[in-house]
Amino acid sequence: MYYKNCDAVRAAGDAPLFEGEPGYRPGLDRDGDGEACEPGGGNGDVYYANCTAVRAAGAAPIRRGDPGYSRKLDRDGDGIGCE
Repeated sequence: MYYKNCDAVRAAGDAPLFEGEPGYRPGLDRDGDGEACEPGGGNGDVYYANCTAVRAAGAAPIRRGDPGYSRKLDRDGDGIGCE
């Protein structure tokens, strides 16, 4: 899988990408932390560092499509994170 840029990753609903996942490449990982196309940069995206943060915000469980959902929060890949 190849994404031209992070806009394409986001349009596919695959952001953020983690090192080792299909489509990840260093060119998409601006800060070199192993997480490409991550939210941030003052754009107003909701971002949770981990499930503790999701729970503290009262957003657990978080589902695919919800603001702040990411695959890293969904250990079993069923579309529901921090269950």
